[in-house]
Amino acid sequence: MAATDGATGSAAGSATGGKTDGVRIPLRDQLWLLMDRPDNLMYINSLMWFSRVPDWGAVTEAIRTRMVEPYPVFRRVAKRRGRRWYWVDDPDFDLSNHLVHRRLPEPGGRAEAEAHVAEQMGVPLPGGSPLWRVEFIEGYHPDGAEDDGAEDEGAAEEGALILFRVQHGVVDGVRLTQLVLDLCDHEDDTPPPSVGRDLSPRTKGVLGAMSAVGGVGADVAKDSFGIARGVTGGALRLPETLGRLTRDVLAPGRRLSRVPTRAVESLTDAIGPTNRMANTYRSVFRLLFEPRSADLPWSGKVHREKKVAWVSGLDLAAIKEVAKSHDSTVTPVMIAAVSKALTGYLDAHGDRRVSDINLMVPVSVGSGDDEAGELGNHITLVLMRLPLGIDDPEELLGAITTSMTRVRYSLEPHVTFATILTVAAAPGPVARAVIDLFANKTVGQLTSVPGPVGPVSLGGSTVDGMLGWVPMSGDQALGICIFSYDGTVTVGIATDAELIPEPGEVAGRIEEQFAELAGGAGETPPA
Repeated sequence: MAATDGATGSAAGSATGGKTDGVRIPLRDQLWLLMDRPDNLMYINSLMWFSRVPDWGAVTEAIRTRMVEPYPVFRRVAKRRGRRWYWVDDPDFDLSNHLVHRRLPEPGGRAEAEAHVAEQMGVPLPGGSPLWRVEFIEGYHPDGAEDDGAEDEGAAEEGALILFRVQHGVVDGVRLTQLVLDLCDHEDDTPPPSVGRDLSPRTKGVLGAMSAVGGVGADVAKDSFGIARGVTGGALRLPETLGRLTRDVLAPGRRLSRVPTRAVESLTDAIGPTNRMANTYRSVFRLLFEPRSADLPWSGKVHREKKVAWVSGLDLAAIKEVAKSHDSTVTPVMIAAVSKALTGYLDAHGDRRVSDINLMVPVSVGSGDDEAGELGNHITLVLMRLPLGIDDPEELLGAITTSMTRVRYSLEPHVTFATILTVAAAPGPVARAVIDLFANKTVGQLTSVPGPVGPVSLGGSTVDGMLGWVPMSGDQALGICIFSYDGTVTVGIATDAELIPEPGEVAGRIEEQFAELAGGAGETPPA
């Protein structure tokens, strides 16, 4: 197959009666489409919950008019013709086949909801039909509803869940979240908020990614001066630099395979975090030479069965106060709580402490075009070094902020995007091997999505909360989703059922760390 991304909307045949003989699947979508494996399905799972059951007829109409009709890919199946793949209209498409009505088993609380979502994560969608499904789930009783109902029957009104399941080849997680929000109504009739943050609206394909590399030529002289100044400063502080290098190499478990990347990172710490050239060298070196993730309690061969847990109702205002008190922002504070929670989890399970772990973080790269009716994947992945074992909040937030800044001021996202397209052009077994190679440098996926600042409704019922989990790959056993909505933050945990059998423990520790951080700023979020 030619190593070009291809035009998303290019038809492989003539249109007849409003249909086409096939639309070629771009490489960026084809890679995700073919990466399904029984133990880690390449599906995005997005969840909404309500205190009152929506009007399912109105929800169905919203799905029909705002999702299925505007975007033909939801009415198409993937077909291979020779060496190429196409989206082909499903002649038997029926919307009702993709809408499933279910009821949670009694008592229908959080535990039953989490168990159902986890079970579905391991169930593949039927082949030969469009790769998506929406579940309307009744019998859900939000936390506390049963207690309230003991005094007032009206307070025990039944709620509901809506679970969206979409194969990653159809759409990426950022765009799926946007689609779900587009289904909703907003109190002030304003357009739905835009989710995700584009890396570059003009980044398209290999050429687009590489053009971004060329675009930093004007900064080379400035960056080179910064590198020289940093190296000079590092030389003057040689004993301190060598001491930090020794700690960084030995702390992760005395694995000599980690020496090259640790050495490069320690030696470049003396260079400013906004030096694009140094950061790019540093990140590319890490992508190439970082060894497989260290053996920890969650390490091992993954399995089909998954587990899910989430914690909701974390006060966004309190988190902002924490960020303000540390001269930081909301996202580093939330990631700091995750860091402290995972440190506590490792300590509780008797494993040695490690200085950090790697997580994959999706980044939107923009579509490069705004062709009507097209979705697909417009994301790349970056490798985020999450520090662990740092008790002091100021030090921890500083380390996280610096790590995020170095990624922002680097070409790592562009390099990985170009790599994704190149891998997609390789034969299937080669592509899978390369994907596993990079995936297994990390322990899992982390997404952080800022959602609507005010309430939205669907089918006449107010949405109480939202979450979305991107799929794991390779032997990744942990997926973390952070989603803010209407003044609160929800954190969702998805895990391999055998490697991390109690995701609720991780979720609970995150909630405790949010409270601890907020308490340090003078406020405590509600339980």
